[in-house]
Amino acid sequence: MDRAALIAKFDRLVALRGDPVKGLAATEWAAALETVPQDVLIRAAIDMVRGLILEEWADRRKEDVRPQKALEAAEAWLASPTPEALKAVKSAAKDCTAARNETFGDGHRVPQAARHVAWTCGADNAEGIFDAIQSVEEELLARIALMSEYHRGPEQRRAIAESLKKVILPPEPAAEAQAPESLLPKGPVPYNADGHFDLGQRLTHKKFGDIVVTSVGETWIEVELPDATKKRLAHKP
Repeated sequence: MDRAALIAKFDRLVALRGDPVKGLAATEWAAALETVPQDVLIRAAIDMVRGLILEEWADRRKEDVRPQKALEAAEAWLASPTPEALKAVKSAAKDCTAARNETFGDGHRVPQAARHVAWTCGADNAEGIFDAIQSVEEELLARIALMSEYHRGPEQRRAIAESLKKVILPPEPAAEAQAPESLLPKGPVPYNADGHFDLGQRLTHKKFGDIVVTSVGETWIEVELPDATKKRLAHKP
């Protein structure tokens, strides 16, 4: 995955005009993120649902943990994709279907999004993840509509994009630290009055042997001799 290319795609997704109620179509997310491995998409979607819409559900329905269980089952399947884990995650997805039907019109998109994530485990494609993203945006838009804060619409997709990027984007390449040229180890090189010398540079002198530059003036350099004494030598760069 190319980091720069993915960032450009996320920027485009954020800039697109979506439906004011449903948000951006799942097909737009699919077209932009089709190169992302399915397991990475599942992890990103789990974090997105938890971070953006699950908290309100948990506060209002403390006894109903079906969406949480579905996300936990998806994580368990990612950690160990065994037949037993797949059976558990599919069962949790079915429970989310029931939760969606029971709460339709009042936060039903939370279990709906969790169900999409769970159904993607073991699936042949990642369509469920893109449906989950659309469900999350639709839920966020519904919440701001209740408060008539329609001006906050663009913020919702930006929040989704930022959440997804935390998992999907490859890490930035580490910058290689490079010491300033004047501090790089040099030498030993033969002393020459017409040469250019840097502080700390090691030299060899016909008379004094191995020496180290300890100070540099316009017409001289001061060096430390093998016996730790200092001496000035001519320097005419």
